[in-house]
Amino acid sequence: MRAMERGHGGAALDAGGINAASLGGADQENTVTHDFSNQTLPDASNLECTAEDTESASMGSLCTEWEYYAVYNESTIVTDFDLVCDRTILAETAQSIFLVGMLVGSVVFGYLSDVFGRKVILLGTCLANGVFGIVVAFLWSYTSVVILWFLIGMFAQGYNQVQFVMIMELFPTNSRTLAGSLNSMFWGLGVVALTPIAYALRNWRHMQLAISAPCLLAIPLWPILDESARWLLSKGRIEDAQKILHKMARWNGVAPPSGGFLIKETTIDPPSSELSNSLDPVLPTPSEKECTFLDVLRTRRVLLNLCIIYFAWINKSSVCFFRTYYGASLNSSNLAGNKYTNFLFLGLAEVPGYIIIHFTMTWWGRRPSLCLFFLVSGAASIVTAFLPEQTADGTDLTIVITVVAMLVKLCIVCAYAINLICCTEILPTSVRNIGFGVGAVCGSVGLITAPFVIYLDDFASFLPLTLFGGLCILAAILVPILPETGNKPLPESLEDARNIGKKVQKTPEPNTAVCTPTTDAKIEDGSKVDAL
Repeated sequence: MRAMERGHGGAALDAGGINAASLGGADQENTVTHDFSNQTLPDASNLECTAEDTESASMGSLCTEWEYYAVYNESTIVTDFDLVCDRTILAETAQSIFLVGMLVGSVVFGYLSDVFGRKVILLGTCLANGVFGIVVAFLWSYTSVVILWFLIGMFAQGYNQVQFVMIMELFPTNSRTLAGSLNSMFWGLGVVALTPIAYALRNWRHMQLAISAPCLLAIPLWPILDESARWLLSKGRIEDAQKILHKMARWNGVAPPSGGFLIKETTIDPPSSELSNSLDPVLPTPSEKECTFLDVLRTRRVLLNLCIIYFAWINKSSVCFFRTYYGASLNSSNLAGNKYTNFLFLGLAEVPGYIIIHFTMTWWGRRPSLCLFFLVSGAASIVTAFLPEQTADGTDLTIVITVVAMLVKLCIVCAYAINLICCTEILPTSVRNIGFGVGAVCGSVGLITAPFVIYLDDFASFLPLTLFGGLCILAAILVPILPETGNKPLPESLEDARNIGKKVQKTPEPNTAVCTPTTDAKIEDGSKVDAL
């Protein structure tokens, strides 16, 4: 379901990302007399509508009734609510409101998941998304649809970011690279799965039902899905965390330690003789307090790391989601051939990127991989900016430009996935989701500002891509400042986040904000368990 969450708001406008410029042939009441059903209608934003009768037409008045023609026999929100001519802006407004909902949901549910837990927010937002997604399919009021799309955007972003953080917290250190790569891959696979659904249904209301109904699985998943053990530890709920660890061991056919999982606060590996045999967990002292996001912002090293991650997020959004993703995916109908086939291949084009990052992060680490992909995408963007469509002797360079543009998209997709992983790995557990949500807000800023950069084309055609490419190269220069988080335990405290990547971490000083009492799991028999 992860790859379909944005389809909840986008399905009505663009059939889940497939451009709706070819308007659907929905039956309309009080339509004009001509009937050319299932014919092709140009992009509605470029039409000039005039009244049917000669007298009104001579006065230049706008028409109020339309007959829609579509080569794909589709029904979209544009046809249902007549969002054409002077009402075209309402279609764009609806999509913008959905994105605003996602922006609000990033912060709201990021904070709530850090306070109330990952499980309740993940399943709660998923269920709400399904319910509102089903309801919106039966509404015939534009205002009501837009209001619900705002809520759907909120809930969609909520469970999207919470599930990513929860997966990263679930897996041990040596498995996070694979888990993060596979998690991102499901986005591309979801785009692929969405294509046959859109092709078969071709009605935005039916499609809205199809992509919303799976969210109702949150109900039977409630007794099955466990809370994040790391979050429980950050709240001092040691017994609850131990129960989950024992359940995991039982389901995997592994015998739990004879003395149970003993959680002890430490940041370095002490000699085996110093391992505690006590069965009582070490809890934070009364002088210690749980850190907040403000504490993170007051810590210079952690703040610097976040600024670089957030800048990369803004840069990724502006370049990838406008130039390469939204520009290509939402306009797939403008490419040659069947638009459904084009959208399918555009989704498949992302999958290799998620496979590539698994190997690059395994071989080289997070920083070198992120730096490489930003550097290549920046250089390729600048090259594309200066490539003419034809050479002086008339040679067509369209194929070359397309190949370079796809290379940019591939590299940005890779950089985006790695950046998400890095964001979860530099933040303490108690503020990991709110920090992730702020990053998503920064990404929205990049998405919102990117279209305005395109206006630089009026001054010089090479300026937009050159600017985007320069920002990518700047990101590549800043990335080496980040600590290498590969094969490192997730930071549990503010001190862990400050010293991540260092060989030896200092013991927290008095009155230092501590996000959780634990980092390593130790057991009675003297061995160390990387349970988390």
